[in-house]
Amino acid sequence: MPSSPLPVRLVLAALLTALLLASSVLVGGLSSPAPAAHAAGAPAQSAAPSAPPPPAADAPVSMDLVSLTPTSLDPDGTLTAEVEVTNDSSKTLPDVALQLRTRTSRVTDRAMLAEWQADTSADTSGAALASSDDPTPLAPGESRTLTVEASAEELGYSEAPYYWGTRRISLTAVAEGDPLGAIRSFVVWRPADADAAITQSVLLPVASRDPAAAITDPEAAQQSLESGHLATTRALALRDDVDWWLDPALLDPPQLLVDPTPEADTAEEDAEHPVPTYAPDPGSTELATALVEGVGERTVLAMPYAQADLVSLGEAGATTMSSVATDRAQTTWDATGINPRARVMGLEGSEVDAASLQQLVDAGAGAAIIPSTSLQENASSTVTPSSFGVYESEDGSGSELPLLAPDPVLSDEFSLLTADSDTEQTQQRLLAETATIASEFTTAPRHLLISPNLAAELDPTAAGAALDAFAEAPWIETGSTDSLLTAASQRAWTTHAQDDSGTPFALGRVSGDDLLPSGPGTNGRWEHLEAASDPELLDAPTLTAAADTWTRLDTLASVMEDDASLAVPRLELLTSTSRLWRGSPERSEELARSAETSAEEMQGKIEVVPASGYNLISDSVGVPVTISNGLDTPITVSTRVTSDRPLVQIGDIEAVEVPARSQVDATVPVDAVANGTVTLTTVLTSEDGQVLTEPVTVPLTVNPAWENWTTLVVVIAMGVLVIVGVARARHTGASTRAPAAHGPEDPVELSRTGLSTADTGTVAAIWSERAKEPPSPPDTDTETVSDPDTDPREEDRP
Repeated sequence: MPSSPLPVRLVLAALLTALLLASSVLVGGLSSPAPAAHAAGAPAQSAAPSAPPPPAADAPVSMDLVSLTPTSLDPDGTLTAEVEVTNDSSKTLPDVALQLRTRTSRVTDRAMLAEWQADTSADTSGAALASSDDPTPLAPGESRTLTVEASAEELGYSEAPYYWGTRRISLTAVAEGDPLGAIRSFVVWRPADADAAITQSVLLPVASRDPAAAITDPEAAQQSLESGHLATTRALALRDDVDWWLDPALLDPPQLLVDPTPEADTAEEDAEHPVPTYAPDPGSTELATALVEGVGERTVLAMPYAQADLVSLGEAGATTMSSVATDRAQTTWDATGINPRARVMGLEGSEVDAASLQQLVDAGAGAAIIPSTSLQENASSTVTPSSFGVYESEDGSGSELPLLAPDPVLSDEFSLLTADSDTEQTQQRLLAETATIASEFTTAPRHLLISPNLAAELDPTAAGAALDAFAEAPWIETGSTDSLLTAASQRAWTTHAQDDSGTPFALGRVSGDDLLPSGPGTNGRWEHLEAASDPELLDAPTLTAAADTWTRLDTLASVMEDDASLAVPRLELLTSTSRLWRGSPERSEELARSAETSAEEMQGKIEVVPASGYNLISDSVGVPVTISNGLDTPITVSTRVTSDRPLVQIGDIEAVEVPARSQVDATVPVDAVANGTVTLTTVLTSEDGQVLTEPVTVPLTVNPAWENWTTLVVVIAMGVLVIVGVARARHTGASTRAPAAHGPEDPVELSRTGLSTADTGTVAAIWSERAKEPPSPPDTDTETVSDPDTDPREEDRP
């Protein structure tokens, strides 16, 4: 058959498909399709309608597929199935056994896989090919694992290489031959010389469900790191066979407050106010280290930091937060040395249209992830294309956006690999889907992408087993997501399934008219929706408030010597913008409000201590302004003082450093211009002029003439005192001082010796003149005795 001419192969394929559909109806092995689980506006990978439904409430037994081997059945192999059967009835079930049946026709339509798996009714069509050994009774509530085997020869599949592919099997529990319930699953038949294959990549979202959980809910964050979402994500991410769609916030551990322990010799006053320290969260640091060390050669695609909703930010005009998220992401990539292939944003299948994709272009996306069904004219195409294309922007700029188009059904199925689901059934469905795609009639190679939902609680054991099965499957070749983007950038594709040039069959160029909303349909396959749903963007006032708070924090950081205390509100603000909160605005508002409160409290610890008032009585003076810093780190601030009237001139004020939890005085030079009263308004600013504090007003009385009048009064007073003193001295000097000789200097003695001496000749002449005056009358009350030797008057008497 492989050597048959191409037209013959096409005819055979058509006939085989027709026979397969006819046989499906005749055998009655199909039931009504499962009810739809899709609603308009649901996430692109939210519910998985293709999952097998639970058994009816009145079903006597429940069944769980434990294992189904081998991954690929060849002509020499044996199919072995193990099923755990539990008696859910109130009575003992006698002689319970497990029967195996199959459909020999190959599945060529993927919709048939969902229909087959969704049927839980007992399968009684045809005789059982094999049954478990030693049927035994099963008591109420009891569980037992039953095993059934059948060789490839017993199954009766065609050994022609062309007829390789997916086959349907049923495993029916019976009690004394009466059917109780059934599991419908699949086996991939791979005869010798079958060589058809597809390339496949798994793109794993590596991100937290709440980037701020380490600071807002430490217990939940620790649980996620140890045994929850982040723990399972880490276990899967470190496998070599997955690529990452990585949130850089996981590589940037949050800074948490560490309670300081004062040293033994610390002063008592310092011990009462220990300086707080901050350190990276240990659990987050360990995860970041593991991711950086485990990146290897895999493809890494970048999410916006903290999964910031750049579209909502753009629509709200909160460009500050967009820039912050972009810069923070780049800083993190640079610090870790990881070079992501592109910044990638996702779009829900139900929201896909030209307007929504243009929003991603405007938001700066380097590539977009969109369900492949939204890029196909026929969502149920008989040949599945490769998972990439290129969107041509309609804004007139000529820009193009690479598109990654994961297969939504495969992605839904992979998201079911959780601890609470029948993961073996899911694994068999994944193998059946990929085998059906690989066996589609085409000559052009194809590369499929699987991207599970971020919300999926993946079980690392189950998901790891599925990845191991992919590696064992001979029709699957593990590829890299990078090759999809490379092919998109190089325009290396073909839109013809039968192109034999070796170029991959892909979606090609996509215009706005080619974009169609899509979601899970009633038949288990994704289908087109009538209209795109409006995206639930984040609340615009919340985003603008977050941008304002970030600006306030930036101003604080510019004056703080150590801004580690700002790490918590900054992370809260970034997380408040996350796309995770679409449809849940309460969480976004809560985070933004918490950050705003923190900013207000810290900014309130920097203040001007107001004075009662000032009096200016000179032409120039330095007015003191007291600055208080209640933060735990030194700050450097500038003082801005203004006057409401031009009666004074304010000079330049130098920036002041204020120690932690201290006060300092800044001197403001003020020059008087005229008399009067003015109001001085003082605010503290950063060195680049950003205001930090509320204005503080102080009255200032200006009277520079007071200084001159005071000086004049003092001088006059001193002069008066001198005059009064001199006058008093003259008036009282003769009666209070000892007699002394006064006279002119002797000029001869002065010239001869340089000494100032009295002129004795003049003194003698004076005494001579006095001697000629008549004597005074004698004092009758006092007897006077004269000494003629000493009294000159006696010598001159006749």
